[in-house]
Amino acid sequence: MKKFQWVRIYLLLLIVTLFTLTAFTGIKESYIIYRKTAFQKAIARSDEGIANASDVIIDRIGAVAKSAGREQYDRIMELVRAEDDNEMSERELESLFRTGYAGSIKTGIGEDSSSICASFNSYITDAGLDNVSVYDNDLTAIDTVTDENGSVISLLIRNVTICYDSPVSGRRSDNISYRIQFPDAVFHSGSDELFSYCMASQKGIYITGKTSSVIGDIFAGKHTSEECREAESVYGETGTFGGLNILSTQLGVRSDIVVSTGDININGSFVMFTPNTGDMKCYAQRLNEIKGFYRDSSYTMDGTLYPTYKMSEETLTDYYNAINLIEISLSGLDGISVYYDSDNDGGYECRYRKLLSNSDIEIRDDFAGIVATPKNVIIDSDVNVEGLILCGDRIYAMGNNNIVANAAVARTVLDYESDSGYGIMIGDYIGGMKAAGLTDPDHYVVPYR
Repeated sequence: MKKFQWVRIYLLLLIVTLFTLTAFTGIKESYIIYRKTAFQKAIARSDEGIANASDVIIDRIGAVAKSAGREQYDRIMELVRAEDDNEMSERELESLFRTGYAGSIKTGIGEDSSSICASFNSYITDAGLDNVSVYDNDLTAIDTVTDENGSVISLLIRNVTICYDSPVSGRRSDNISYRIQFPDAVFHSGSDELFSYCMASQKGIYITGKTSSVIGDIFAGKHTSEECREAESVYGETGTFGGLNILSTQLGVRSDIVVSTGDININGSFVMFTPNTGDMKCYAQRLNEIKGFYRDSSYTMDGTLYPTYKMSEETLTDYYNAINLIEISLSGLDGISVYYDSDNDGGYECRYRKLLSNSDIEIRDDFAGIVATPKNVIIDSDVNVEGLILCGDRIYAMGNNNIVANAAVARTVLDYESDSGYGIMIGDYIGGMKAAGLTDPDHYVVPYR
């Protein structure tokens, strides 16, 4: 009986010991799980802290960039208005804007690693974020990327190291770079690409009479045989109709781009083709030298003639881009429903004229401004035109004409419309026009790795 009692005591002690060991093991495993969970949560907090810090940096850079864009735009516009300077092209003004914009951002953020990191750390401190900072490893930089002409095309902040220090998980870091987007800045209403043209006609251009000159780009479309007119037959059109036709005259053409979707017909004429500002490119199905009644035909070309039937892929792309520009520009002319001449409008105060009509326009006196009609334009003998003629049908120049593109003239008309809001707007009938102003990008700052 006594022996049985000791066995019972032994078994009880064994059970207690086993229970204690089991409980201890469970507590240890729970502690390990707790430590792992706490570590994982600390890592998550670190990653979240780094992400929050990056968001703060993006927001503050965005604010600096937006302010820099507005200040730079206003500064250039003040200069343009003060000097009444429509001579600088939109491209030149945009280049000035992008350079000044990038410089202002560098001034606001810093231009070396230590000053950039100091700025970013101040953003983080101001936001009240704890345990997170930007580490200056002397690799952080702000770089402007330029094209072959030296124009700024991109602004990058590289190698920003954001660190989070946790008592549980230690230091975690991430290396992030930021691309700063440029706002869309337009300083002159209109389209500089279109304003390099002096004449754009959907169905052909016909030039005759005394010696004339054309300075600026030219677009001459074509028409069907059913649309032929008796008066045009002497120009020598064959096969295709429309295009650029020159009859019994001497003509100087100074252009960078001449586009004829039909032929160029030189009939009893002498024509000199020379570049205006760069290399001259002349696109046509064919260039025909036709012997006239009283004289032979000849031409000289200081440029390149590209017959459409043997253009390279690259040249075809340029050709169709030019066609697309004019098609868009002329697409709204059919919407003109009235005749309007700013010379007859006492309230019109722009120094350049605008003339639009839903019927043929005859220019009888020297003209500086913009002409637009879905019909024909006739330029009388001894009349000079400066600016832009947009025609949905045909242009006839009758001799001793100087027809000159002037982007500053066209811009002034469109800027006046934009600023004053007065009268019938010729810009409403020209496709592809841009209004002057500053447009924010969707995001001023885009992070990348």
